[in-house]
Amino acid sequence: MRRRTLAAAVLCAGAMAASACATGQSRMARALDPSMERVQVTEGYIRAVAGITGDARRLMRGDGYVYLADVAPQLRYLAVDRDTARYRSLRTYVQEKLLRRDATGLTPERRYRSDVRFEPATAYGYQWLGEALRDGWRLLGDTASAQLLAQIAWSGEDMQAAYASTYGFTMRCADAVDEVQQSPATGRAVLAKAVRDLQPLQVRGQEYELDVLSCMTRLAVAARDPDATVRYLDRVLDLLEPLVRHSGRPDGGTSADVLLTLRAVREVGPRYYDRR
Repeated sequence: MRRRTLAAAVLCAGAMAASACATGQSRMARALDPSMERVQVTEGYIRAVAGITGDARRLMRGDGYVYLADVAPQLRYLAVDRDTARYRSLRTYVQEKLLRRDATGLTPERRYRSDVRFEPATAYGYQWLGEALRDGWRLLGDTASAQLLAQIAWSGEDMQAAYASTYGFTMRCADAVDEVQQSPATGRAVLAKAVRDLQPLQVRGQEYELDVLSCMTRLAVAARDPDATVRYLDRVLDLLEPLVRHSGRPDGGTSADVLLTLRAVREVGPRYYDRR
């Protein structure tokens, strides 16, 4: 009888502790709870295959080029991950191979191969590189990043045209993620318009769909919107599931961006899913 009483007391105490844990969670953590196992599995897999590196030569694609679209997101991930050594190594490659100096300052290159002429980066590439260098300075105190960022020649006309293009939605989303800390209304406004704005883009099935949804997930996290966070996160996980199952992966840049998103989700999710 005493053993049964003791066992019942232990079960009761465990149930009370679990209940206290559940009620102590934030609304965001409770909303994310059903998705967290998938987040853990997916993040572990993508980290293993993403090829995050400080050696840009390892990011060379089959055509022999190293693309800014791969290097810049990985550079940013290394900054957020506080990996100073690999960050500086990759930043040095950007400085030596992916930036051209002219009378106006520094112009980023879209892709590098030693035997091919210079090709300017797209406005999207400019934005990715700007975010990476900014985070390198802000999070790692890397002075060279701040100096490079100050010297990059931003073309206002090209950037305006890019914001009006299909890729403009992702660029506006990235801007909103940066602004939401100072102006939560900005993030909420982008989220509110997203359903309407995404429809004409027809991003489903497009190669940049993961980039769009990954950014929208980070924006929803920053805006503290649990419903939108779960909506966009689950779509990201759905898109990645076949890759996880069949040993595939997104390109190096998208992989790094997805890892940033899953990291942001973990930071606001239930704490008992923390990696040890």
